[in-house]
Amino acid sequence: MSGILEGIRVIDLSRFVAGPHCTQLLGDMGADVIKVEKLDGDDGRHMKPAIADISTYFMINNRNKRSITLDFKNPEGRKILLDLIRKSDVLVENFRPGVMEKMGLGYSSLKELNSGLIMASISGFGQDGPYAGRPAFDSVVQAMGGLMDLTGDNDPVLCGTWVGDYSSGLTAAYGIALALYQREKTGVGQYMDVAMLDCVFAWIRSSMPDYLLFGKRHQRQGARDLYRCPVGTFKTKDGFIYVSAVTQQQFENFTVAVGHPEWGQDPRFHEESARLKNSGELNALLSSCTELHTSEEITEMMIRADVPCAPVNNIEQVLMNPQLKHRRQIRKVKIHTGDEIPTTGVVIRFQDNPGDVRLPPPGTGEHNKEVYCGELGFTEAELEQLREKGII
Repeated sequence: MSGILEGIRVIDLSRFVAGPHCTQLLGDMGADVIKVEKLDGDDGRHMKPAIADISTYFMINNRNKRSITLDFKNPEGRKILLDLIRKSDVLVENFRPGVMEKMGLGYSSLKELNSGLIMASISGFGQDGPYAGRPAFDSVVQAMGGLMDLTGDNDPVLCGTWVGDYSSGLTAAYGIALALYQREKTGVGQYMDVAMLDCVFAWIRSSMPDYLLFGKRHQRQGARDLYRCPVGTFKTKDGFIYVSAVTQQQFENFTVAVGHPEWGQDPRFHEESARLKNSGELNALLSSCTELHTSEEITEMMIRADVPCAPVNNIEQVLMNPQLKHRRQIRKVKIHTGDEIPTTGVVIRFQDNPGDVRLPPPGTGEHNKEVYCGELGFTEAELEQLREKGII
């Protein structure tokens, strides 16, 4: 069965994480993604560890794409890029605001070339405003957007993954899908501006209304919850387990499961407001029980008691997870060197048009001949001339 975006061509001028994540999501659903790289490849290729020219950093956001190399700052290279854009549906870039315009590749120019083109620009702070020209990475945006202030126990800390990059990449892919739907009705493409700061700000829970309406400022609480108890991590004999007993019934089930039903009737803990007030005492009591068992034993207790819980797994344990295996989220593909590398699975499962891992992360310029000769009509001699000129 074909992917739901089969027939859609995406030109990917992006690098690092946010843009490549966006285009990988489109490629997973069947889009033909052509990754246009500078002659020595995406900056992410050169990080370590790596297999040949594919670093693990590059692996995770660049499957289901074809790679070509092109110096489109060169006038001849720019003409080739414009020929590609003329034949494409979507363009994704994450240069600093203003760079595309300086190269003559702003949307106002490109829509004259291709009126159906959908262009997405992903940046740290957006294409306009007082911070638009500032450099940004995920960590900077986590700090500015309020997310870092909510994370950690004492000092603010980064989230364990690139929340700003992934949220903006996901948002851009969502926007592109909407724009494709709109184009079906109007025949006209459009431009979208996605800011990492906006995306992170949208993900900081109820911090804004809680502060503006009630003057309540959320505090860092580590793995605990602001409004529910017991919720959080508890030490076990061999690690930690996370329990989320958010309802009265779940709390009572938790106390029964650990062999102390009387705690459910204790005035200090009987109601949610009392549990929050006495959360330190309650968590200490519960920890004294969980520490007597392994994470697996506590998990089984909680499952029988119908209390949401999970062991706090390290990556080795995650890779053994039977549910992830069942849903084919741990895959292997063979790259151009012949090496087999791991990749995650496709996270949306359409019944009739399922996405798939069709292509491994490409080598630098792996598809130059395929794209330039097969789709733009260059001869092999002309391709060699472009190489000699340093254009591809």
